[in-house]
Amino acid sequence: MADIPSRKPILTIEQQIEHLRRKGVSFELCSEAEAARILAGQDHYFRLAAYRVLFPKRVGGPRDGQYAGLDFGHLVDLAAIDRELRSFLLPLTLDVENSAKTRLVERITEKPDEDGYSIFSDYLAALNHGDRNRREGELNRLKKDAYLGSLVSRYPIGEMPAWVFLELSSFGAFADFYLFCADRWGDSGMRDEHYMLRRANSLRNAAAHSSAIVNGLGSSSSAPQLRYPAPLAAALGEIGVSKRLRRSKMRNPRILQMTVLAYAYSRFVPREKAEGTPERLLALADRSELHGDWYAGNTVIASSHDFIAMVFKAWLG
Repeated sequence: MADIPSRKPILTIEQQIEHLRRKGVSFELCSEAEAARILAGQDHYFRLAAYRVLFPKRVGGPRDGQYAGLDFGHLVDLAAIDRELRSFLLPLTLDVENSAKTRLVERITEKPDEDGYSIFSDYLAALNHGDRNRREGELNRLKKDAYLGSLVSRYPIGEMPAWVFLELSSFGAFADFYLFCADRWGDSGMRDEHYMLRRANSLRNAAAHSSAIVNGLGSSSSAPQLRYPAPLAAALGEIGVSKRLRRSKMRNPRILQMTVLAYAYSRFVPREKAEGTPERLLALADRSELHGDWYAGNTVIASSHDFIAMVFKAWLG
């Protein structure tokens, strides 16, 4: 029987601050009094402490195992940057989803051998028992929805056209249907786009659920390099990303997802619908660089920031 990890006791705010001090966290950029105020009403300890992983630990000596160069002010600043980043990313994912759905409807209606009804019926038939039940359950649960309930009632699942399904579907279900269409039409380009939609959906979920993103910028996949479509690799080369830098940064799942999203946005979203994105990107850049001098010696944070900023500027600026 596996050992059950011991439960950590609940700490008071004073104990949380003392615990951070023992871990090597200083309170020069942010005083202990201000830290206590923040922990009491603005950000809880668990969320702020998550950003510690971006800082190295000392090895050897009397401070062995303590964080090096980490101040509580860094944690607060990184949490604020993360909030701005999520607020920036979420609309991008929604624009990609909406534009990709619009493009798929156009493709279906343009094909002389597709009527919009049989393709959705064939999609349901191709699902295994569990996936079909899950898809039908998702649609049935919308019957009581204040916004989509009438649409579900009007179009029973067995008589539903593809464009109605796309109006009702989650991002994940849409991406699955997109792959079905790609395989049905033997379209390798759409298969690459399906990959992009999957990554955009992952970021949408993270941003919508306020998951921390920045704290994972220093981690790498156990795989030598995460796989991604060849057109993305070529596009990175065109904006000046060397193969060496690409191999390094694409090993990080979160950097990879943001890179894919930026590229997908440039591929799917018409320029007229992207109005305001450059301005929001500039605001994000201003916020992320507000205390840039604090992280000048932190190669993980600085290099990740520079790479993401370069990708965003190239494809979204």
